[in-house]
Amino acid sequence: MKTILFISSNKMLGQGLSVAIRAKPELDLLWAAQLPYSQAVVGADVFHADVVILDIVDQTDMGHAVEICRSMRRKEQNVKILLLVRPEQSVVRKVAVDTKNTELADDFVFCDSSLTYLIAKLEAL
Repeated sequence: MKTILFISSNKMLGQGLSVAIRAKPELDLLWAAQLPYSQAVVGADVFHADVVILDIVDQTDMGHAVEICRSMRRKEQNVKILLLVRPEQSVVRKVAVDTKNTELADDFVFCDSSLTYLIAKLEAL
């Protein structure tokens, strides 16, 4: 079973993802918690997260999100990081691609992707 940790200030999105994951026990995914950026690295350790979904809302969050990825890579090599990005923000898209290419994150998904696609990415990580 993969333990999922969601890092975001968007409580509605977190609740929706939590319900969707819990509604499909056959996926073998366990929703651990939703935490703010400030608790991301410690939360990944405390919850023994297998996958961290890191929600990058806009450019102001970008630098902090990349630093979270760096910290997680230094601390815990086994955690997979999936970035959740807004497709309309070209700078954020570029940072997501660069972060994946430098192996600070394992993959990224656009927020306008279907829930089915997001869950498939979670299963694949």
